[in-house]
Amino acid sequence: MEPPLENETEFAVHPQMYLGKDGERLLCMVKATFELTPGDSEPTLAPEERMRPLRFADFPWGKPDESSILYPSDLCLRKPATDVVIIATAHAPNGKAVPSFDTFARVGPVQKVVRVFGLRLWESRGAGLTPPRPVESVELRYDNAWGGSDDSDPARFVEEPRNPVGKGVVSDPAQLTHQIAPCLEDPDHLIRSASTRPPPAGFGAIGRHWVPRRNYIGTYDDAWKQLRCPLPPLDEDDRINQCASPGLIADPPLRGGEDCAFLNMHPSGPFTFRLPRVRLQIEFQVQGRAPEVFEPYVDTVFVDLWETSPDKPPAVELVWRASVRAPRKMNQSLTIVRELRGK
Repeated sequence: MEPPLENETEFAVHPQMYLGKDGERLLCMVKATFELTPGDSEPTLAPEERMRPLRFADFPWGKPDESSILYPSDLCLRKPATDVVIIATAHAPNGKAVPSFDTFARVGPVQKVVRVFGLRLWESRGAGLTPPRPVESVELRYDNAWGGSDDSDPARFVEEPRNPVGKGVVSDPAQLTHQIAPCLEDPDHLIRSASTRPPPAGFGAIGRHWVPRRNYIGTYDDAWKQLRCPLPPLDEDDRINQCASPGLIADPPLRGGEDCAFLNMHPSGPFTFRLPRVRLQIEFQVQGRAPEVFEPYVDTVFVDLWETSPDKPPAVELVWRASVRAPRKMNQSLTIVRELRGK
């Protein structure tokens, strides 16, 4: 059964039991959805029919394990900092096709630039790149950036662990000749040839099995099997849950009210706004214990500028969470979520 809940907000709230390093936890996650109108200084709360639910799995752009993440899962026990995740299509300035242009995003103290190129091909054996053709728009997904993996020769498996779904990584450079090259790049590490091996470029969520996330997973060895399973290993690092692209993780975490700016990521032009100021209180009442009250920080800011329409305007999701040691039975608890106003 689901843990008893009193939701005094207009937001999506989900309490559940969750296994953490210190045992069973009663976890509560909260998501608020806001919508953007170009020119407005602050997003407004989405109507009930467009209030987005919490996601319990990653949703990929294409085939699972073969493409990058479109909508990331919200499910985890804790994040030590704030993930800033953006999905969008890059649009050339003024809607006119050009060989290359920059996209830019800033949310509070974190910011990033990705350079967009039109169609290019690798020259012989990846020795260089052909000049880019003019382009009007490109999806900002890691599939279009440097990376990839190649298991065509089991004895020479190669992978870009920071982006195993991208373009350019092969076991034999001859495979690259006249093939499509990456069209998203880090402007500080531009690709000159297939040996450049730059950091992948993007604004979206990275996979749990990608670097750096997989560096924090902990040790799953025989000792874990005998002494810990099914609990996570003691050396698991909470940073395993940070899914934002490197450079888009805010530490210290965000609280709301931060200034945001986006360039060439929507056909209507630049976006500037402030994150909504929302203060939440999550209270856990467990039989036989004193109530535990939390005022959590925003641990995920998700900006959705992709394929917008009158029925799907640009949106901002904010996520909060808190947890306590789980009761013996879930019906012996009550989770209360309220918004603090005027304080």
